[in-house]
Amino acid sequence: MVVRFFESVLLAAFLTTLGYGLGRLLGVLVQGIIESQGNIKVLQATITRRAGIERGFQTRIGALRREMVNFDREIKEATHRQMALAQATAESLATADRIVRLVGDEAVGRQRYLALVFNKYVAGGGGAASMIDDSWNVAQEVEVWAIGPAEARIDVEKRYPAVFGFSVHSLVSAPREPVRTAADIV
Repeated sequence: MVVRFFESVLLAAFLTTLGYGLGRLLGVLVQGIIESQGNIKVLQATITRRAGIERGFQTRIGALRREMVNFDREIKEATHRQMALAQATAESLATADRIVRLVGDEAVGRQRYLALVFNKYVAGGGGAASMIDDSWNVAQEVEVWAIGPAEARIDVEKRYPAVFGFSVHSLVSAPREPVRTAADIV
């Protein structure tokens, strides 16, 4: 009985090993037949190339998603800054302080001029003025520091060009403002 058990176990092990070997042999033979039948090397190269392309696409998609997140953040920051500037401009216009538009630097040998500049597109309500502040609907005072009136007019026209609808209405010499100290401001 014990001998028969061992014989059965040995026979089962032999048949299992024989089956495994025959399966491996059959697999190698079928693989050889398939490779000899078709152009498998080209197919393998195509599959490898397509896998590389797909991996590249996935990498690019990830990079584009990161860029979109960064652009979204930048747009939100720019919108927030624009709203803050619009609010600051509105508050500045609402107070008694006037906005001083300055062209040139105050220096020795330069005189102070006051120019009245307006924008004909904003005043006319044209579509070209969509990027120009509504305050240009009326003439704005611009303080100019220049050697002479001709240079002052040239500097103002460079800063506020006619191609954008700006026009210098008048330019007059103005006296220097007295130097203010911190005690004057308080």
